[in-house]
Amino acid sequence: MLCPLTIVLPALIWLSTPPEPTLAASPELARLREDVFHLASPDFEGRRGEGGRAAGDFLIDRLQGLGLEPAFEGRFDQEFTAGGLIGRNIAARLPGTDPERSGSWLILSAHYDHLGIRGGQVYPGADDNATAVAMVLEVARCLLAGPDRPSRGILFVFFDLEEEGLLGSQHFVREPPVPLEQIDLFLTADMLGRSLAGICEDMLFVMGSEHSPEVRPWITEAAAGLPLDVGIVGADLLVIDRSDYGPFRWNEVPFLFFSTGENPVYHTPDDVPETIDYSKLTAATTLIERFVRRAGSVTSLPEWDAERTPWIEEAEAIGQVLRKLLEHKEELRIPGPQRLMMQGMVGRIEQWVEDGSLTASQRSSMVRIAQIVLFTVL
Repeated sequence: MLCPLTIVLPALIWLSTPPEPTLAASPELARLREDVFHLASPDFEGRRGEGGRAAGDFLIDRLQGLGLEPAFEGRFDQEFTAGGLIGRNIAARLPGTDPERSGSWLILSAHYDHLGIRGGQVYPGADDNATAVAMVLEVARCLLAGPDRPSRGILFVFFDLEEEGLLGSQHFVREPPVPLEQIDLFLTADMLGRSLAGICEDMLFVMGSEHSPEVRPWITEAAAGLPLDVGIVGADLLVIDRSDYGPFRWNEVPFLFFSTGENPVYHTPDDVPETIDYSKLTAATTLIERFVRRAGSVTSLPEWDAERTPWIEEAEAIGQVLRKLLEHKEELRIPGPQRLMMQGMVGRIEQWVEDGSLTASQRSSMVRIAQIVLFTVL
């Protein structure tokens, strides 16, 4: 017969041992890969027309499966007509845990449409933009799976008809599910699984902080330990608004735009899921998930800053890209005049970095050269 203490003591020890803490979920490569392959599959016909409708239904099923609330008065979809086209935005909401922040919302978004079928060929749009759609789904899963949910509300939004001139996001801004003035930060991503010009392998670009410079340290801290080289640059490098941040920018809503850049298979039938860099996509998703966790619970988010004060880190990032392009000048077939222009700018940037400061006029000249490179070299 066992002594009573041999029964009681283990029970006491078990009761006195605190439970293991619930760890926050982290983005998983396998989940991201599965979603990209699914969204870029022939079943969705390039996510346009009937294929786009099927992709929207898939997203609604996923959002419902995660347990998120519909964003549009009991619906997950927002149908609209623009430019003679019928579109459908998809969105869900995660209410914040702090009632005092009920009037503060953060949006994490990506467009889910692509080019459809052209000339009998399917344009799968694996990088553009199945990668960012997969990112949003995975960030939503991680936020719901972890123990500490954001104190302010988050809207997870998938825009339609981005490829037709940002029509989906323009409609969303005209008819938002929450008042536009309650949207304190807008985040979007477009192409997260390749590299600029096919050569900037480790680079992830984050644009828009010229209007909210306080978030730059958050980006840097979110990138800690990740195999990414993050370039925090101005969105004006792109000249025109190339993705769904545009309508929010026009309304002076602070925004960030994440992208690995335009690549050689951009808008071609060769943008297939088999050639995506899933390790890079996972790292980018992890950075964004960390950033969203922080922005979702800080006491206050930055207001719109119209000054656009130059920052030397932007010059460092642009100089790094120019040097990388020059290293591959033969492969990229960069003409002689452009090479000389780029080499001259690299020299000036190196001097500015050594001086540790950047003036508005210096930044203006740097941006002009970068824009010329984007339009004539890449």
